[in-house]
Amino acid sequence: MSSDHHSLLRRRSFLKGTLAAGALLGLGLPHRADLLQAAQTAGIRANDWHTAPRNDGQTVDVGPADLAGDLQLLRNADGSFQPQRIFVSAVHQVSGWYNMVGMHWAANLPAGTTIAVEVRSSRDGLTWSAWTPVGHELQREGLDHAAAEETFTDAVELGRARAMQYRITLSTSDSALSPTVRRVTATQIDALDAPTLAELDARGRPIPFALEQTDPPSTRFIPRDGPLGWGPGYISPDSPLYWPPLPGMYPFEFVTIHHTAGANNPEKPLATVRAIWYYHALTLGWGDIGYHFLIDQYGNVYEGRDGGDSTVGGHAYRYNHHNCGISLLGQFHPGATDVPYPAVDPTREALTSATMLAALEAAYHKFDPRHEHLYPKPSDWCRPQLSNYRVSGHRDWGRGESCIRTVCPGENVYKHLPQIRMAAAALVPQVAKSPLMRLFEELG
Repeated sequence: MSSDHHSLLRRRSFLKGTLAAGALLGLGLPHRADLLQAAQTAGIRANDWHTAPRNDGQTVDVGPADLAGDLQLLRNADGSFQPQRIFVSAVHQVSGWYNMVGMHWAANLPAGTTIAVEVRSSRDGLTWSAWTPVGHELQREGLDHAAAEETFTDAVELGRARAMQYRITLSTSDSALSPTVRRVTATQIDALDAPTLAELDARGRPIPFALEQTDPPSTRFIPRDGPLGWGPGYISPDSPLYWPPLPGMYPFEFVTIHHTAGANNPEKPLATVRAIWYYHALTLGWGDIGYHFLIDQYGNVYEGRDGGDSTVGGHAYRYNHHNCGISLLGQFHPGATDVPYPAVDPTREALTSATMLAALEAAYHKFDPRHEHLYPKPSDWCRPQLSNYRVSGHRDWGRGESCIRTVCPGENVYKHLPQIRMAAAALVPQVAKSPLMRLFEELG
């Protein structure tokens, strides 16, 4: 690692250590303007297509707060609702390209009724991809009641596209009841200006992320900012967007492994990470990316949420305190019906880097990855006190009265967690004395 980069990390650590304030909970308009400027600087563009699906089959463009849609199941002659209806939107075309779309909608959903949303894309408006389900539904905390009633899904990759449609399938098990869709929004994100890994390497010597550090490195550590960073750039501690680390208040006691449930082996991982940042920071209103680290198929590790070690993340609803979130890019759950990508096995390189990160967290915070531990901050609402392994999967936080319901990180990752714990524990003495620990300490 270059001395310049060490200086940058030390400067960031010093500045971050000077502030202690509450974590950001939702974005006001001035905050959003700052984030949009950061996105523009990083070459990330997005378009929100707000629509009101109408009962007469029309798709009407509306404002972001309008609830003018009245789409319901069709009625029989006796006034009862038919069991199912499929609505296909109009075609929406933009002037530029986009590579990812996130769907969210406002709807009334009585018990026994369901809404399923799919999307398809096209480069020319003539040849279309297959209909694919939208991503996992996401929980949003810290937002006003009206915003919380809107259903958000994780963004999914569609490849290069200029046009899209959405398809809604309504259904009911009670002929007296129907869902009503009031508004549907598609957030189309273009992060394709992100550099390739080779272009990133051409900017300077990559930062190694391996115990045996070769030149060039077999796996890289990719920070947020600087010439070797993925963007959107450094967030100053005096910015309202900054998530302060609150040093010593919520030190990590757990590592939680996730998958993004997105495209496997993305051609441009930096574009994927940038698009996830935009969607988490702006569309979901979290102010930053939810994960502390992300890992691509090559084992490269991306610095996630800004703020230094033990910053409260946005990755395990209601269990974000004391909890480091690490997400593998890809979809790793066989037979998943709510994501558009078939499951694969994680690469050896990705699992190795996840193990190394778990070992680094364990060494830094002095815990044994093999041990179970009580969550230290339970509450009466959606956060019962659970005992989990120090290195857990996202699904492990979804027991009892918890409001988490997920198969994340997918069975093809989850089955490796026992080995990750054992291997991470064995690595702790080595990583504690390695250059990786010095890098890790600089990030704090």
